Amino acid sequence: MTHPTQPPSRALVLGGGGVTGIAWEVGVLAGLAASGVDWSKATSVIGTSAGSFVGAAVASGYDLERLFAAQLVPDENEVDVTASEDTMQAWWAALAEGGDDPRKVGAAMGRIAQADPEPVPAAVRRRVVASRLVTTNWPTALKVTAIDADTGELHLFDRHSGVELADAVAASGAVPGVWPLERFQGRSWVDGGMVSTTNARQAAGHDRIVILAPMPAGYGRIPGAAADAEALAESADVRLIAPDEHSVESIGPNPYDPQRRPAAAQAGRAQGEAVADNVSMLW
Repeated sequence: MTHPTQPPSRALVLGGGGVTGIAWEVGVLAGLAASGVDWSKATSVIGTSAGSFVGAAVASGYDLERLFAAQLVPDENEVDVTASEDTMQAWWAALAEGGDDPRKVGAAMGRIAQADPEPVPAAVRRRVVASRLVTTNWPTALKVTAIDADTGELHLFDRHSGVELADAVAASGAVPGVWPLERFQGRSWVDGGMVSTTNARQAAGHDRIVILAPMPAGYGRIPGAAADAEALAESADVRLIAPDEHSVESIGPNPYDPQRRPAAAQAGRAQGEAVADNVSMLW
């Protein structure tokens, strides 16, 4: 008697990187999909910050060509924000304080957010969130990261968490000092990318893993995307895609600049098409 072979589990990890990171990820995914990569095979889609918005679209089966086209035109709901010098200095101080302990780093980042809980009006942020989300229903495969602002603990939210999708993705992208602190379930939440831009190690246990990292560098003593991919590769087949030279130039210095969306998306698409054979072999 023969037994059916268990299909391999597949994880798509989508990292943080601001509005330009969203555009770049959409471009990469669209380029890969046009080259034959079927993202509907993903067992898990793990989104952090920018990646949570893109993950909601991918995991829901949204048309990536339509999403790509949307990156090429202005969105009146997007606002031009930036991290001030004081904010960035506070981030570096938090990283120095937390060292190689992600929870301590997360708690320090939480204090930054609590000291300035609404750097832009919450209503403005909610319009941005609503314009970026293509669905308000939790896709089955989607998991979204956010950090408890008090404890610094990283949480994975999914459709069983009792949290609205819009709340979860807003929390996942609540960059301290840039976007408002999010509050639900009696807790305060900040950007899941403040301890790792990809949180790729959350994909451990899957057989095949593709990681998109618009911002692949490590934070202080917290490992970057390459170190995470190397660790995951001990027990899985892994592909890490980070911006190439052209994509870095197209994304520009400020990841929160919506004017860079078209260039970032187009560069991402070209990069996705260029690595399609390599990714197809894995996926």
